[in-house]
Amino acid sequence: MKKPNRLVMQGFSLFELIVVGLISAILIAMGIPSLSEMLVIDRPKRMLVSLDRALSYARLQAIYSGERITLCPLLENRCIRSEWHNELTIFIDKGQLRSFDKEDVKLRVIEHIPVLDELTYPRHAVIFKHTGSTWGLANGTFVYCTTHRDGSKSGKALSLSVTGRTTLKDTRLCN
Repeated sequence: MKKPNRLVMQGFSLFELIVVGLISAILIAMGIPSLSEMLVIDRPKRMLVSLDRALSYARLQAIYSGERITLCPLLENRCIRSEWHNELTIFIDKGQLRSFDKEDVKLRVIEHIPVLDELTYPRHAVIFKHTGSTWGLANGTFVYCTTHRDGSKSGKALSLSVTGRTTLKDTRLCN
């Protein structure tokens, strides 16, 4: 049986650790601008997926509760078509349609989108009936646009059908 050699040392020297640390820091610093641009490019999809979840939640609440459920941007307790970039409120709409009255119940609030981005929808509100379909002819397309560092714009679209189903797709409406 061979005796282990006690002169062999294991581990790294301080110099080697410093060199590896410097190389890692340089590589990370080079990658950060690309990562931040990737996050900007991916933001429309992430935000619309979040909106899709909110729409699904509102639709399911309408089906399970048998009540009319509204999702819209509120300004002075009224649904406003031009304010989709602000916070969105989901509520049981028992009183006047597209208005948050004292008999209505707030279910959830979705925070506003980043300041440089845009979110548009051609209606004042999305209202789900107890069947899970939208109220009236409320089909339409949410368009989410973001501005890149070079000034160009890109975005995604989320289409909502009368039956309450959604489809995420690319769009050229931001250019």
